[in-house]
Amino acid sequence: MAHIITSKRLALLIGFVAGGSAILGGCGGEIRAERQGRQLGEAICDVTEADDADDAQRQLEQAQRQMNDLQRIVGRPIDEDVDDIDENLADLVGHVADDNDALVEQDIAVIQRNLAAVRGTLTSKGQAAYDGIQEGLGDCDY
Repeated sequence: MAHIITSKRLALLIGFVAGGSAILGGCGGEIRAERQGRQLGEAICDVTEADDADDAQRQLEQAQRQMNDLQRIVGRPIDEDVDDIDENLADLVGHVADDNDALVEQDIAVIQRNLAAVRGTLTSKGQAAYDGIQEGLGDCDY
């Protein structure tokens, strides 16, 4: 027995496919934002593992490139949300160069607190990005 697809069923099927694509497309952006956020968090952690001040500065520049990539993905400058992060990162570089583990740990904690405070004001991709940053920072060996 042949199945006949009526125009009503066809419209319903197209609606489901379109709706599913929209939902999955939105999730894809969040996944990408979270992955890029995690890369930024990991880049910040790399600053803590630098061997000297020059290496710490190079790692900081890499973290700033990751931040720029994240801004492009999320569609809004995250450094406007976290005005103090540049200062925190500069402090981190100095404390890594001085080999002051206690202050390095404190710098990472301050960065995490700033990110957590901002995350609550964002939606979807922005929150996913900040979640990723927190994940990346959570893996720091400081």
